[in-house]
Amino acid sequence: MIDELKTRPVEKRDFEQICQFPQNAEELFFMFPKAEYPFTINQLETAVGNRFDSTVALQGEEVVGFANFYEIKENHHCSIGNVIVNPKFRKKGIGEFLIKTMESIGIEKYKVSEMHLSCFNSNTNGILLYSKLGYKPYAVEKWIDKGNKPIALIELKRKV
Repeated sequence: MIDELKTRPVEKRDFEQICQFPQNAEELFFMFPKAEYPFTINQLETAVGNRFDSTVALQGEEVVGFANFYEIKENHHCSIGNVIVNPKFRKKGIGEFLIKTMESIGIEKYKVSEMHLSCFNSNTNGILLYSKLGYKPYAVEKWIDKGNKPIALIELKRKV
């Protein structure tokens, strides 16, 4: 399946489909902590407008994943965010494909030597994926989840 995937910059016509990816409030919180469930086109449009290199993964013409950068320090690092995979295509390598795509964009466009990302402690699938890809924790930040409970945001990085 990975061989069939391609990427391109996100387009407004993708927004409706991407907004359907988070299946519940927790998934949306993992993807975009400041958003309110259900995810809306306006919320996504704001995120895309405030971030960099918003990218979709496609199988054929179907959007199967989405990610972007929330921070860029040229010649040093990019921080990957808003990572989410279409529920119909999970556990098929698309998350890995997206992260590697974002790494390539960071290396080629911004000449970075390091990639950063963050993952909440209860996002087991995310932690396992990022660990598999060589990301290592370097900081933990206390956040408050939508249920007003403390949650740990684990900051990870990898040399590229």
